[in-house]
Amino acid sequence: MSHSALYKYGLLAASISLAMMSSQGHAAGFGITEQSVTGLGAAFSTGSAGAGDGSTVYFNPAGMSFLESKREITLGAHVIDPNAKYKDGGSAHVTTPGTPGSLNGSNESDAGPVALVPNFYYTRPINDKWMFGFGMGAPFGLVTDYDDDWIGRYHALTSDLKTINLNPSLSYKANDNLSFGFGVNAQYIKTKLTNAVDFGTIFAATTAVTPQNDDGEAKLEGDDWSFGYNLGLMWQTSPNTRIGMAYRSRIKHKLEGEVDFKTSAIVQGLIENPAVNPTEAFFDGDIEASVTLPDSLSVGFHHQANNRLAITGDITWTNWSLLEELRVDFENPGDPDNVTTLDWRDSNRYSLGMSYVQNDTWTWRAGIAYDEATQKGAENISVRVPDNDRFWVSVGFTYSPSKDMNVDFGYAHLFVDDVDINKSLADTENQTRGNLVGEYELDVNILSAQARWSF
Repeated sequence: MSHSALYKYGLLAASISLAMMSSQGHAAGFGITEQSVTGLGAAFSTGSAGAGDGSTVYFNPAGMSFLESKREITLGAHVIDPNAKYKDGGSAHVTTPGTPGSLNGSNESDAGPVALVPNFYYTRPINDKWMFGFGMGAPFGLVTDYDDDWIGRYHALTSDLKTINLNPSLSYKANDNLSFGFGVNAQYIKTKLTNAVDFGTIFAATTAVTPQNDDGEAKLEGDDWSFGYNLGLMWQTSPNTRIGMAYRSRIKHKLEGEVDFKTSAIVQGLIENPAVNPTEAFFDGDIEASVTLPDSLSVGFHHQANNRLAITGDITWTNWSLLEELRVDFENPGDPDNVTTLDWRDSNRYSLGMSYVQNDTWTWRAGIAYDEATQKGAENISVRVPDNDRFWVSVGFTYSPSKDMNVDFGYAHLFVDDVDINKSLADTENQTRGNLVGEYELDVNILSAQARWSF
């Protein structure tokens, strides 16, 4: 393998996909479903037709017309504890150009730190036809952190993605049974991604360094503001049943930021030596990357079986197949644009739940859901997104100390199928990152609480 090819592959290792960002197991792809505590208690079966509190601003703005309390503030938080335990199954590395060898490092790692996701909603009437609402949350996100010495360090170390979504909305009550909703989404995204770079292999021909013993680190950071919209309708088909439909648009982000390389003095000297590094790769500089966050469509029902028991259901489709590729553009002319091909597919989420009003003080909830994975095939799994099908079981309750205040709690456990990963050395992207072969054991616990004030 030529030095120029090694530079290219090493740089590709540094420019890991900005799109491959996951909430690490609690929703398909890298979406964050946790936008409502009452919704969590019923496995989000209340999404498009629930209209139980201010979170309808996010799930279906048309539902504001059906709120019993016209002015409400909702403040919630979700503690998400994902477990993503990796166990190696015989990974390999290119210790010299074209020659596979052993890959050193820790054979086990857990990349799932605890994360906190907040929500805020405010709703109020404008007149007898129009309602205004405002929501703030984080619809996409990621925090994963591997040990520095883990065997897949050339694929990923730290992944930190944050979004903030500001969602002013309106609903219009056409008549007593039908309402429409519209919202604008101003969305901020910020990300930091790091991974180790095997400069020992990239510059092995110099004999000044040795493979896997002279690692450096690449850090990519970028951010962007962009805009989208959401639409909804809600129809009371009978005194006991209503149907909801909601659409959230895709949002195109163009992240701008920088790449920084951290190396030893010896490696830095090789990078700055034109005879060794004639393309002048691995210099710090500006980057750009375009990412389209997917649109989604939800359809659901709410049926009041009697004056105490309600049955709810929802199906949500998400357009993950938009993620065909990631292209990272580098300002440094010595670093060619890099393209990572993605093989994502659309996913569906099916949920069913119930709520039971015991009395004016206590309401109980439970639900189940099935969430399809966005990726299939061990060769397509990213260590930043060890994604697979998952099954939700959730419970929750509301305590109402007065008619103007409610306190909600919810808990969910997600059973996630084990994920096999096999990043083949036949794929040139892995020549300096290694053939990572192993298995992830995944599950997630979510504990949520919120307070609602009516006035």
